[in-house]
Amino acid sequence: MVAAYIFILHFILILFAFRKNKKDGIGEGFLSIAFVIIVFAVGWTIATLVTNLLFSIDWFNSWYWQPLNSWICVRIRKEFNRDTLSLLILTAGEIVFYYLYFLPDIKKLANNITTTESKSK
Repeated sequence: MVAAYIFILHFILILFAFRKNKKDGIGEGFLSIAFVIIVFAVGWTIATLVTNLLFSIDWFNSWYWQPLNSWICVRIRKEFNRDTLSLLILTAGEIVFYYLYFLPDIKKLANNITTTESKSK
């Protein structure tokens, strides 16, 4: 379920990137979609590599097959496998990357909002 939420967040990001760059032309919108997909694919590969280095198969199997007494721990065990952990690492890295990538646009939007508010007063 965690992986599904992460994929939904990426779909929303694709829609946002398309809408943001569609103003310059429909081709720019599709290029931004391709950019997001390439960053996702390469980032997931690198995050999987990092996850495999941090969590070896032997450690992960010993953690996964140990007996548990809590229902919550059983649910956590079902949700968090190496793929989900690599998607979480990818999402954290992408949040930082896209924040820095879209930061100038966010600052422009904030300046436009403050200038229109000050003009209306």
